[in-house]
Amino acid sequence: MKAADRLIRHPGLDPLWRSIEREHRSKLLTAVFLVVAGLLLCALSLRYSAWWPFAGSLSATLGAFWLLRLLGQQPVAAWQEDLRESPERFVWVYSMVTERMPFGLNLMRSGVLYIYDSGGEGHSFSIRADHLLLVTKTLNRLLPAAEFGYTPERELQYRGEISRLKR
Repeated sequence: MKAADRLIRHPGLDPLWRSIEREHRSKLLTAVFLVVAGLLLCALSLRYSAWWPFAGSLSATLGAFWLLRLLGQQPVAAWQEDLRESPERFVWVYSMVTERMPFGLNLMRSGVLYIYDSGGEGHSFSIRADHLLLVTKTLNRLLPAAEFGYTPERELQYRGEISRLKR
């Protein structure tokens, strides 16, 4: 077993895989809701107007198309394959923690992990704030060519605006 295979299965990346699965499930539920709402709109508004059933059938059709596309995707497997097969494609990884403190009371902490690839595309994952350090450290071992941590210079570099910084 290669080192990358062991790191992909490392428990430190479990929060990342759960985040990807959670996002995929929410997309599936939204598509199902769109289909059901469209069918209900068709059935309940048939006697009032011809436009409402048309809008409902259009909504149900688009929702069914989206649902079929989502059912054919395996996002966790796709991310695992990308991280295993082409780790040099990922160039920048950083995380951000947001704390909500009304009246000085720390009520909620949430975290977001950002991963940028060499094409300039950014991906964000919602991960609990206390799991971010473990995920980032594991990704640091898995992606040796990537830069870790946020700096304004890196943001300008990976957005293609480094010329503004040099002036």
